[in-house]
Amino acid sequence: MGRSWGPKLALMLIALSSPVQAQPAANEPASQTAFRAVLTKYDELAQAETDFLRLRALDAQRALELGKVLGEGLTFEGWRLMLNGSEPTPTGGIFVRFLDAAANAPKSVRPTFWNSGPGPIMRHVGIPARSPLREPIAALKRGATVVVSGNFFFDDHGGPLYESAKISSQPIEIERARFRAPYFPTRLLEIAEPGASHEQPIAERRSEPGNAGVGNGE
Repeated sequence: MGRSWGPKLALMLIALSSPVQAQPAANEPASQTAFRAVLTKYDELAQAETDFLRLRALDAQRALELGKVLGEGLTFEGWRLMLNGSEPTPTGGIFVRFLDAAANAPKSVRPTFWNSGPGPIMRHVGIPARSPLREPIAALKRGATVVVSGNFFFDDHGGPLYESAKISSQPIEIERARFRAPYFPTRLLEIAEPGASHEQPIAERRSEPGNAGVGNGE
């Protein structure tokens, strides 16, 4: 008798057409795993929500949960992030964007972490030409995975400040984009290469003049 491939072929096609999302690194910090879980949870809630006020309430709730994950100072240590792009500034500095490889699938939450932001935050997040981070970051290739440490900035709800990409002209979709594609301003303090048992620092700026005592953009 001939073998029936119908059901098996259907399952194979479904598997191939399903978005594949990278799994978290086995040794990634617990705070990164928890941060991603909170973003994913609230994105799923937001995509099913149609009420503007409820979406704003979800935004405030998410901020509180993210603040608890990050703790005092909204710091992060040893997060494994993927370089998405970098570009020089007119003064010789550099802007850089990182993604979480385990939160980068189509039609799901996709946070971006970058050293940019609104207003006075720009004074604290920039990587100027004289920074020890400038040349090592410029040498990285897009898609490279690095170990990053730094801090976020407080928003009005006690969580990390963010901006959102405008991915639609529809008002409700603009609100949902707050959950789907948030851009988090970060002050980068250290970049390291991932290693099996330890991370080898590429560069750090913890002792740069002007860093001591810098608040969270308040």
